[in-house]
Amino acid sequence: MPANDTNKKVWRLLIDDPQDGAWNMAVDEAILCQRKNGETLSTLRIYSWQRRTVSLGYFQRIDKALADLCAQNSIDLIRRPTGGGFVLHDQEFTFSVIFSRQDLRDQHQAVEYFRVIATCIRKALLLLGTTASLAENEFNGKDNHFFCFNNPTKYDLLIAGKKVCGSAQRRYRDIILQQGSLILSTPGDPAYWQQASGLEEVLRQKISLAQISTAFQQSFASELKLNFVPGNLTAAELLLARQLAAEKYTQDSWNYQGNYQGDHA
Repeated sequence: MPANDTNKKVWRLLIDDPQDGAWNMAVDEAILCQRKNGETLSTLRIYSWQRRTVSLGYFQRIDKALADLCAQNSIDLIRRPTGGGFVLHDQEFTFSVIFSRQDLRDQHQAVEYFRVIATCIRKALLLLGTTASLAENEFNGKDNHFFCFNNPTKYDLLIAGKKVCGSAQRRYRDIILQQGSLILSTPGDPAYWQQASGLEEVLRQKISLAQISTAFQQSFASELKLNFVPGNLTAAELLLARQLAAEKYTQDSWNYQGNYQGDHA
């Protein structure tokens, strides 16, 4: 390691192949649990989806209209371990950050890590050729069915006033899981995307996931003073992820949580 890197924290970098929603959520939670136990490094994970998937925030109710929309359009539905509004995972760049507060050079109140991560993403967007601002408005929490990208809230990323990137958190004391979605283009019903825009729409050109991944790695490393080490899931993480996928994230008892069941009852 070069001499000027000796004061940098070492984080793991995971870049995963496309998977289904249950596996994607199970892996994030497995890493969170293992990081909480001190059994793995803080991690930047970059992943994607085999099929179009709607993910619900942990606290959201699902209503009949959304369930019908998913069923009619062959869209999978999954509930995240993090909060926030529902997200359509389709033409996007998806990432998660699982870290200990002690693994950053400055420690903050938990909610301030939204700002810390948003600052990294804003720098990545600058590397990709556009400028972004951080939203400042607070979400009042009254709408339990809200679509994430129609509700810019504090520390979301905005370009020309429209939301391009949103995140949600789960916290275990000093360990934080933050899941995020950067929209590339706005698919589907325009009613869902009035307050949103996609990065490719802003840049007016296609951009590869590899380009975005490189920009994220560079911005996180420079902003947070990190060294990334490419890696894989540990044996313990794999075992726990398989268990969580089978026993939790594929189960209606988790994904619907006693709310509208429809044909899934």
